[in-house]
Amino acid sequence: MVRKLLLVPFIVLALVLNVTAQSYRVATYNLRYDNPDDIGNLWAQRLPVIANQIKFHDFDIFGTQEGMVHQLQGLEKDLPGYTYIGVGRDDGKTKGEYSAIFYKKSKFELLKKGDFWLSPTTDKPNKVGCCIAQNLLLGAV
Repeated sequence: MVRKLLLVPFIVLALVLNVTAQSYRVATYNLRYDNPDDIGNLWAQRLPVIANQIKFHDFDIFGTQEGMVHQLQGLEKDLPGYTYIGVGRDDGKTKGEYSAIFYKKSKFELLKKGDFWLSPTTDKPNKVGCCIAQNLLLGAV
């Protein structure tokens, strides 16, 4: 069940992208929440590895799970050709974990975006559901 829920952003993305005779490199990363009590394999060590993997594979779009706002900002800084959409699940702004979607600014233009919580109340931040999902409409540049 969890596996299906993590694919929601990409299923929505596939439905709204009008892709004809083109291919895109798409990936997803569980960034792992930057827990201040962790010992070893900290975000500071993981960030350059993830950024280098993304550069190497030259992804056009990639999704993230469990990222905090500072983790996403770190990725955006290390990957200047990308921007992201997403909100924190705790307040619908910056608090809590994100399920963000990054995309190449040189290939895509954001036409529309939205957020929804996988819970009985889908339009408001709440702790009842398991997570937040993003949907977006991208246009080729």
